[in-house]
Amino acid sequence: MASPVALDLFSLFHAIGNTPAVCLTQDIPGDEPASLLLLGCGDVRNILFTSYMNTTPEPRPLDYTCCDSQPAVIARNVLLFTLVLDDNEGAADASMLWNIYYHLFIDDKSLSLLESQVKMLCRFSSSLRVWHKSKYGRFLRFCDSKTLALVRDVWYSYIHVSDKTTYTASFRSAIQACLDVKAATTGNGIDLSGACAAAPNAVQALKDLPGLHSRYWKNGSTSNDPKAPNVRPNPTLAPLENDTAMLHYATDPLLGFHLVTAYTPVDRESPFYRKETTYTHAHSAVEAARLQFNTWCQSFKDVHKSVTLHFFAGEALAFCHTLQHLNTTKEISANWFRTFYHFDTFSLDGEDYAVNGTAPLTFDAIDTSNLIDFLGGINLFIAAGPLLRKKASSTLYAESLSKCVPDVDVLLDDLFAGHFPTVSILLGVFPVQYYTNASAVANAEEQLMEDIRKCPMGHGVNTRNMYNRTLWKYQSPIWTYSLGSSSCHRIKFDPDNLAWVLFRIYLKMFMNEDVKLILANPNRELGQRNSCIRHHRGSFVRFLVFVKGRVKVDWDKTMSVLVTLIEKDKVLVVGPNFLHELYTQLHILGVYSSSSLTKEVKYDRTSHDFRAWKKLPELVSITVVVPRAKLSVFTKMPRVKLGTPYISGFVQSKQMVWQSLFAVVQLGFGQVIVSGARNNDNFAITVVEDHSGWKGKSPLIISFVVPSAILLVEPENTTVGMSLYNTPTTSLTFGNTLGMELVVFSSDLGNESSVYVSTQRPNNAGMPRLSEPSGNGGEPEKSPAGSYHVTLTADTNSGKGIITGFTARIDFLSEETKTSLKRQKTVELSQPSPCSLCVTVEKKSLEIMINFPAPVLKAKSKIRVARTSSYVEIVACRTRKPDRQGYPDYIFPMFLDKHGAPVAWNIPYLNPNRLPILDTNRMEDFGWLVTHASMMFSGKECKLRGTIDTSRLKPAQDSRLCFKDTLFSMHMSFARVQGPKCKVFGISCGQIGLQLLFFRSSVRIDMSNHTLALDVAIIPLRLEMGMPMRDFIAQLGMDDSATMVVEKDELKLWKRLLPAFVERCREWKHKPTCEYKTESLIPRSVELHQPVLCSCGNGLFPPNFISDFPKWETVSIHAVRGLVPLLFTLPYIDPKDDLDEGEKARQNQCEACGAEKSVHGRALLSCTQCHMVRYCSSKCQRTHWKVHRKTCLGKSGGDIVDK
Repeated sequence: MASPVALDLFSLFHAIGNTPAVCLTQDIPGDEPASLLLLGCGDVRNILFTSYMNTTPEPRPLDYTCCDSQPAVIARNVLLFTLVLDDNEGAADASMLWNIYYHLFIDDKSLSLLESQVKMLCRFSSSLRVWHKSKYGRFLRFCDSKTLALVRDVWYSYIHVSDKTTYTASFRSAIQACLDVKAATTGNGIDLSGACAAAPNAVQALKDLPGLHSRYWKNGSTSNDPKAPNVRPNPTLAPLENDTAMLHYATDPLLGFHLVTAYTPVDRESPFYRKETTYTHAHSAVEAARLQFNTWCQSFKDVHKSVTLHFFAGEALAFCHTLQHLNTTKEISANWFRTFYHFDTFSLDGEDYAVNGTAPLTFDAIDTSNLIDFLGGINLFIAAGPLLRKKASSTLYAESLSKCVPDVDVLLDDLFAGHFPTVSILLGVFPVQYYTNASAVANAEEQLMEDIRKCPMGHGVNTRNMYNRTLWKYQSPIWTYSLGSSSCHRIKFDPDNLAWVLFRIYLKMFMNEDVKLILANPNRELGQRNSCIRHHRGSFVRFLVFVKGRVKVDWDKTMSVLVTLIEKDKVLVVGPNFLHELYTQLHILGVYSSSSLTKEVKYDRTSHDFRAWKKLPELVSITVVVPRAKLSVFTKMPRVKLGTPYISGFVQSKQMVWQSLFAVVQLGFGQVIVSGARNNDNFAITVVEDHSGWKGKSPLIISFVVPSAILLVEPENTTVGMSLYNTPTTSLTFGNTLGMELVVFSSDLGNESSVYVSTQRPNNAGMPRLSEPSGNGGEPEKSPAGSYHVTLTADTNSGKGIITGFTARIDFLSEETKTSLKRQKTVELSQPSPCSLCVTVEKKSLEIMINFPAPVLKAKSKIRVARTSSYVEIVACRTRKPDRQGYPDYIFPMFLDKHGAPVAWNIPYLNPNRLPILDTNRMEDFGWLVTHASMMFSGKECKLRGTIDTSRLKPAQDSRLCFKDTLFSMHMSFARVQGPKCKVFGISCGQIGLQLLFFRSSVRIDMSNHTLALDVAIIPLRLEMGMPMRDFIAQLGMDDSATMVVEKDELKLWKRLLPAFVERCREWKHKPTCEYKTESLIPRSVELHQPVLCSCGNGLFPPNFISDFPKWETVSIHAVRGLVPLLFTLPYIDPKDDLDEGEKARQNQCEACGAEKSVHGRALLSCTQCHMVRYCSSKCQRTHWKVHRKTCLGKSGGDIVDK
């Protein structure tokens, strides 16, 4: 398999997502059809919410491909989609759909509906042909027949229960087991993990959600009615008969929705408005979630004719590599096993993947859930990255639930097994938020919860890992597609330099084998990180295959140097034990062949085993049968102590003089059937699977590929078997039982009842195949006229193994350009964007744009002109933070695609009409809004902001900070925090006067991005607008408007961002005469009184968008709709600084009187319920309760407890 194999005796069923739904098309222009790949797709929430956000009179076609390793997830999703399509009774049936999909226990009516639907689905799913001809088959498609069969088995289990009494008892027992695991895993205390679901107004939710979660697991439903007739186990959430997966203990239906609408007043005309009721906040949260679910389901039903969904059950990496292979070779199988624990290779035999099939093989957006946490960035991106369409808007998403770290590079270097900027360059992806240090997606609640956890009062508070969703684009972003632009498909390397870069990645990839590092850092967190194994030598070799297709280098020399470095390495203690696996994987994938594999070995050919084969191949497959009794070391261990041990195979001498380990293994339960004689080349084995798995009685079978040469060294003295991969946690757990080598089972190589050597893997599976990603190759681009061509070479620091910059060489080919250089014509260098440098020859007679795969810094760049040899070299230094090195406006970049259409990066495209409207007239508390907007500012920015003299013009040295400050004021004004009447916000520039006008329509809640957005009409003022505009401005009342005076640099920043604000909510189409296209420039200008925006959307507004303005119609022709976001930094890049000394001191004082010790002279005591505030005595606690009760996170006020 493509990643290490963990023991699956205890796995978790991820039936319901625990993060709020996201719109999967929010980085794709709203009028473009989209194909989307969902890896680890999970439940339906993202698809339903995406349908809701894309509901328009003419919805765009959306084609989803959904992959999940658990067939039960797909079975539940397809079941729900069919129920939604068949729902003809509206709210009544919608209520049952909620019960069926989310409740642990359901009523008889819901169970009856479920069973009748499943019986119909079972009839339709007898074969792919029958399914695709059914009424659901047009838009619910299966990628292969095996996936349909697996899903059908799950459906069948829903309606075939032998003993309902026993079934109910076992279901309740399974629920209790989940609760036991949760208690052992997360402990007790206040759980703040639901903060994200109610963002950006989560304070009250933090008080309600823990109780709602407990009630859900206690009652089996979200119902508030203790008499609700929910007594039937929901079979869609019950453990499957032969499956060891347990429903995830954090399962909570509410966490997948946007609960902010339960705690924040929304306008009567707004989506998700609910009439005022006497409901408690907690009940309102449930009702808000149900309303959203019903609305989303209806939206899916409305747009389903423009939607297609394909489903695949299997491992994500195997699926991606097969899609790559199919796209390159048109072959439907690449010899990958479907899962870690089954010996069946899969073929995409569905008709959609035939020669003329319609299923997409490349995608506009790829969502990888949080697979990066388990698989690592390299594994994930070499599999999924090549499937991205080569378009400016194509996006790959990666979610991470990680511990808060002080530096983003610590987190990213761990996830990507190396120096992050270097690895991302080699992978060919561009981490947009990392380089812009900007996002319109908030993580404010996550940061606040982390602050609470870290502060002295955070004792007893549980917060899950911090959630972060990042987006990735293609490298070398081209700002405009012009004839003078040049980007190189392949990066040139010196062979030695590249070998050192790859070697450093190798060391980082297997740092868990660095014993000295582990012993030097014996803390628990590092031990846990080193126990999460994401890579094996096969992973590294697949990375080499990918890199080979992206670089221009003497590959044989590079590999020779790299292999030598690895062979001589002394850092990884067990590295030598994995050398034979490295040689094996290099040979399988054709990257490099070690002489130890190809040299001829003399051996006895008269034996009655594999040595008698006519032709012994370089590689053979070893299959070992592990007796069931040997597995008791796992089956008798409590689940919570088992951990996640990883499996290895081994070949070693009996005296342990030498040992070779193999982590690329395949497992399964069953019996081995042989064909042919062992001494014949055609000897093969077949594994007849026992589908009962861990619940059955069959032995465990492990198979791995080894060099045949190591079996010839001393065959009679060689043993093979299965062991556990050595990690700190595994050694601690199993060392006493299994010994220092963690051997589970060992057998002599010649033991015919346990060991099988064959030329092919079990079931005649060939070796897995990789295809070089299409489009990665190619020579340096030549100019259209053939006047020059460009070569890009990576500059490296060999000691550190990182890419430090690039050398771009422009070779001039035409006689005209050669003559220009020889005549001493001036050659100048400019920087139009962070990733581009422009070479200009003789005052723009020739301009060449060089696009780099990462931001560079002109100030540290050098230019060399070889006039005789007719070339120019630019030595450019890579930079990490463009925003602090001359490009504060690098926030929401915009580009023109190859058709001349604008594309916005790093800012979500939204349908503003689908966003709830904040009813500021009914808001009683604006504190949460002010806090949320304040989270724009990093710790350093907060300090700088405190030094701004508001009586003077803002300083020009930090235009981004000044922009945020103005943005903050605009949100406060339009949200009416500072007064009830502000309708217009103006931006003025010094003595020059008013430059930009923003007219308030509404403040909208951007639910999935956990923030707010101002729905406004924007007018960039120009001189030619004349008297009508002046008259209009003159009649604006002082009470209705607010104006901020800014410096020129900040004004230019506003103008650079206006196109993105407009483009993100565009409901109209750009005209063929669009000025962006004809002028090849976005924005059109940032100079004073010059046009900024194209005119395509001027005057196009929904009815009553702007009201209460006399003569609005006369000036609206100059206005365009925009959606203005708040601007946040990426978590950890600019974190909030630690609390200052004064704040820390305040937290160590009695909340009521300020005393630093209790009345008895001891440490302060804490609130019973929340543990968040401290008191010196019961008297102070009671006195302060009226204040504290409003923010206490506990269920109710409590007495003082211990420290």
